[in-house]
Amino acid sequence: MPWIKEEKLYPILVLILIFIMAVRLPMDTDMWWHLRAGEETLTSGQVYRIDTFSSTRAGQSWINHSWLSQVVMAFLFRMGGFPALSIWVAACAVFSMGMVYLQMNGHPLLRSAVLILAAMVSSVVWSPRPQVMSLVLLGLMSWLLFSFRKNRDWKYLAGIPFLFVLWGNLHGGYVLGLIYLGAFIAGEVLEKVLFWEGAGRLSWKEIGLVAGTMALGFILVLVNPFGWEMWKVPFNTIGVETLQNLIDEWSSPDFHQAFQQPFLWLLLGLLAALSITGQPLRGYRLVPVVIFAWAALVARRNFGPFAIVCGPVLADQLDIVLKDWAKKARRSIPAIESFLQSAEENKKSFNTAVRNILNVTLISLLCAAAVIKTIQVNDSELISQAEEEMFPVGAVEWIKNQDQSQPLKIFNDYNWGGYLVYHLPDLPVFVDGRTDLFG
Repeated sequence: MPWIKEEKLYPILVLILIFIMAVRLPMDTDMWWHLRAGEETLTSGQVYRIDTFSSTRAGQSWINHSWLSQVVMAFLFRMGGFPALSIWVAACAVFSMGMVYLQMNGHPLLRSAVLILAAMVSSVVWSPRPQVMSLVLLGLMSWLLFSFRKNRDWKYLAGIPFLFVLWGNLHGGYVLGLIYLGAFIAGEVLEKVLFWEGAGRLSWKEIGLVAGTMALGFILVLVNPFGWEMWKVPFNTIGVETLQNLIDEWSSPDFHQAFQQPFLWLLLGLLAALSITGQPLRGYRLVPVVIFAWAALVARRNFGPFAIVCGPVLADQLDIVLKDWAKKARRSIPAIESFLQSAEENKKSFNTAVRNILNVTLISLLCAAAVIKTIQVNDSELISQAEEEMFPVGAVEWIKNQDQSQPLKIFNDYNWGGYLVYHLPDLPVFVDGRTDLFG
């Protein structure tokens, strides 16, 4: 027997490829103020919640919904600098996509191909910021819900409320989890109301268990340093009317840009597969896909959540299509059946030791490529060059060399605020990336 079977080899290879895709230059405009806030929390031993970074909001209370992620980021940066941050982002990407793979049906090669597409869609939001933790938790929660529906074991549901305890401290994106749970429940109720045929529907009691889990998760979000104010976070952000006009990630997708087109491929691929199969999506799949597709079309920062929700659905539909095509091809072309049987016999007769060596060699080569990529993107010269291109490095150095006896005020660009907050800690900025604070 081979050490690494085919069904395990493909996901291992594709997850390493996703790591290679995700480990990148750890540079983001908001990364800097998250690092500074994390440092403030680590240094003082208290959650940073009163603004001291700006001159325009100084002394104002701030709901720092990502405080725990900021502590993680600051600690990693202390211990390992830029490489630690880039590895952290890549690890989060691999974990979230791994949860997607576990929810797919079909041949491992098909599942791996769909996972690569989902990763391409999600990669738009892979950056050293707390929002990557929301992808991790959404992926894990969707897998727990999938496992509950598949195995009808309430123990899978038991873990979901505790995710919201973490989520309420790691990132304000906990609302994604509540939306997914609500959409799942709505889909199951829709099946009940419309009397859709098919085995596997949840009973009213089981739907009630999921609803209870959602309610408990909503309540447990309050287990954080800000209490009930955490419930305000989604509304505080959405209430900033200029977000879509001034901040790229909050704007609708621009499909003229190549890096945004995989979202279109994923969405259209699902529609095409559905038209070929002619089978309606089950309610628990349909409602989440519709809601998260709408969210992604409104703001491209929702590409990642959409990829997590849509990936398993596309894999399932393509599995139906390919099985149907294979069945028809075998009936109409007898040579195909004999070819497949011959290929299977050759596969079984292939030397097991050689197969193991080839598999291990392939995995080792990809791991080596991952290490090389990690070293390359964290090259000090490359980081310095990127820093100089993105931020006012020269201006910061000039200010540091000036007489600091007289108080200074800075009027700065929105995207430069975080960098100035981190590199000029004693000089308040005009504005930075905390949109919920500045409004």
